[in-house]
Amino acid sequence: MARCPRTYAGRSSDDKETASSTSFRLDSDDAAGVDLQTDVTDVTDVTDSDVPPSTRRRDKGRPRQNRSKQRPSWGKSHKSEKGSSSLSRLAMDSDCSSSGDDMNVDAHHSRRPEQQCSQKKIRKPAALLGAPTRNNDSNTSSSDDDCSGSGFDSDSDMDPDIDSDGELSSDSDDNGYADGTRRNITRMDERWERYCRKRNKRYRELPDSLWANPASALREARKKELTLFLRWCLRLRRGKNGRKLKGIKKFKSLDTDWKSFLRHYEKVTGERMDDALGRRMRKSIRRIAREHDLDTDEKEKTLMFIEDVVPLQETTLRTMEKRFDLGLQRMQQCLYPLMAFFTVNRINAMRRLQYQHLQCSIQRDPHGGPPRILLEIKYKFTKKYMGVTQANTFPLPEIIHDPSLMLSPHTFLLGILFHDDAFRAPGIKSMEDLRRLWVEDGRQQIEVPLKRDKAKHYVFCKIKCVRGKIQIHRDQPIFQSTLSRQLKVFGEIAGFKWSLFTHRFRYGGGTILNKSGLVSDAKQNLIMKHANIRTFLNYYLPRRINTDMQALMRGLKPDSAMMRAVTRMGRWIDRCRPRELTDTQKATVEHDPELQKAIRQRDAFSKKLQRSQKKTGWKLDKLDKLKRGVTNTPNRLLYALRQRVREEFDKELTVLDIERQLAGTAILDEEAKKQLLPQQIHLLGKLMTWPTSLSVEAEWQRRNEATEAVQLYCDTVPVKEHRQPSLPREEVIAPTESPLLTPSPSQHEIALQEAGEDIRTAAKPRACFQCYGNPAGCDNRRLKQYSRHKGLLRQFRAVHLDDRHCNYCNKPVDNEMYWRRHTVDNHRLNVRYLEDYPHDL
Repeated sequence: MARCPRTYAGRSSDDKETASSTSFRLDSDDAAGVDLQTDVTDVTDVTDSDVPPSTRRRDKGRPRQNRSKQRPSWGKSHKSEKGSSSLSRLAMDSDCSSSGDDMNVDAHHSRRPEQQCSQKKIRKPAALLGAPTRNNDSNTSSSDDDCSGSGFDSDSDMDPDIDSDGELSSDSDDNGYADGTRRNITRMDERWERYCRKRNKRYRELPDSLWANPASALREARKKELTLFLRWCLRLRRGKNGRKLKGIKKFKSLDTDWKSFLRHYEKVTGERMDDALGRRMRKSIRRIAREHDLDTDEKEKTLMFIEDVVPLQETTLRTMEKRFDLGLQRMQQCLYPLMAFFTVNRINAMRRLQYQHLQCSIQRDPHGGPPRILLEIKYKFTKKYMGVTQANTFPLPEIIHDPSLMLSPHTFLLGILFHDDAFRAPGIKSMEDLRRLWVEDGRQQIEVPLKRDKAKHYVFCKIKCVRGKIQIHRDQPIFQSTLSRQLKVFGEIAGFKWSLFTHRFRYGGGTILNKSGLVSDAKQNLIMKHANIRTFLNYYLPRRINTDMQALMRGLKPDSAMMRAVTRMGRWIDRCRPRELTDTQKATVEHDPELQKAIRQRDAFSKKLQRSQKKTGWKLDKLDKLKRGVTNTPNRLLYALRQRVREEFDKELTVLDIERQLAGTAILDEEAKKQLLPQQIHLLGKLMTWPTSLSVEAEWQRRNEATEAVQLYCDTVPVKEHRQPSLPREEVIAPTESPLLTPSPSQHEIALQEAGEDIRTAAKPRACFQCYGNPAGCDNRRLKQYSRHKGLLRQFRAVHLDDRHCNYCNKPVDNEMYWRRHTVDNHRLNVRYLEDYPHDL
């Protein structure tokens, strides 16, 4: 069968002249003499090189008639666009008149290797220049038509765009580092640029100074310049935006900065630092650490065991020193330590846990007992480096006859899910509904799926209070700083000596895995997401030896319980450890030389600015900076003093306790007991229960009631009461005069008078007139006086801006505009945006 040439419009005149007559022949040797001379406008060589692999595989071995049907329709639509309808009909008629011999020839040549297509593709330019070409391919099917892409532009239209150089550079910068590592690399990048600017000031008179370009300076830097840079970093006192730096006091911090700088070096230069230069720099770093007397002791990593989680959970449930906007926040805080301890995951992996990573099911008990609830947790957002890591799934089966429901993640997690109505089945609303499910014969489980529209909801979601209204953002995770701060605060309230953070649970959990003998090193690395066991030995294993060496060396039975007790966090627990400073301790900060120097600098520059006739912008910015320094310096000094008081507490108070015990005197615990909320009392009563019966129905009832109590407490909105400062000891001493002769007002009356006087006469009041005029409000809110006027403005804007009745004047207002005017005219309270306020409020 003869093949008709294809015609394409849009070619040059030269191509038309040179390709006016072209002969096509059959690929079969039997039909070699059959030629068809056709005058066409343009001719394109048809090869197999442009055949898509999927099309070639799909058409291989099919009858010729079936394959030939695809080409005319495709060619017809294309040629109709080019205006060659008559020629397309002729080609279609010729293709449709195929014989059986042609089909065999086509099937034979369809099995030729693909290298022939690539060889024929080289001869395409000759056809484009007008040289007569011959098609030696035997394929006359649709694959031949697909190969003819030299004059067809649809392939280039359908192909994806090529990435630009900017996109390639952005991809090369992303090495899969964690967010904290990227911040460290960026910080060292900024410091190197600051260092180069500093050096460039000294050499700016020289032409073509190397320090003008930080990247070029880094490529040419050697041991001397890198050592000078590290010394300069140790002397830095101010960071970004003029903020005071904490400073480098430990060798480990300097080593971390150097590792971050090496990553920045590799990013700029495109290659790792030379080994010889790296060894010389390590020696320089050790010499710098000795010169600056850096602390070489590693970070304190006391283990956190399950015995320490119990007092933490009790404190989180009982304490009233830390208040929340909603009960759901307290339940999340109770769930977080359990998830951290049972799965030994990092903080970012847990706070980004979503409903789509949870799986609830009812499992058949292999021991023949009743069906048990199984929670499976899949951590997708684990730490990654240089690629994608596989997610671990942790199955947590329900423990029947659990001695402590406070340590059961099922109680809190299922309570949170029921509170959000997260189960897909409309009949699952409580634990009783789950208990009615059973596993049918022939099956091992029955899954209880969650709703698809709530798959993106976070378990630890963000909750905030805006103008007195609670907002639950289920689609946003809680901030890492918020979660860490809450864990630290509850650890201090519980009486732990050292700061409590998430990696404490990884230290304890990793040690248990390593000592259990049930987990291999490979499985431990898989669970903790470590590259090898060396990571655990270097950074997790504590340096406080928890082996009974004395008994081991003497051949006695080691006292493992005693060694476990003396190496965990609970050993140093003391609820009397101070959390706040007394008024006397706070007063000592006012006379600190650093604070007095900051005050003198602010006052001197302020007087100089008042005498100046021209007040430029940089002068006003400098004054604001000095004012912020006066405000931030006392806070920094108070924090440092609080840390010293907590560190010296054990040494000083231990001596007093020893003397008191030897003298035989007792200590009266006069700690004020806070009144718990009814919902909190109900929650504690359900969680702090023991299994009293061997009956499964009674145990189910006990667990169901605990989960229901968690669900109900999630909607609790506690009344916020500000903590009253403790009175100094000298104010608690009995009065010298008899109260019968000179009756004195109570502390409550004195505070009430002071608050009323401040509201009536102060130019910048610090007491809230709206809270003061509410007789039904709590006394702490009515008597509250903020340390600065700006604190009152912030509280009023968040709580009382939507009010339409003045409690102090007992007058209603119509709208927010009149309400703002009323606060300005009658109470000297101008409620503007906080960023518009001056710094000296």
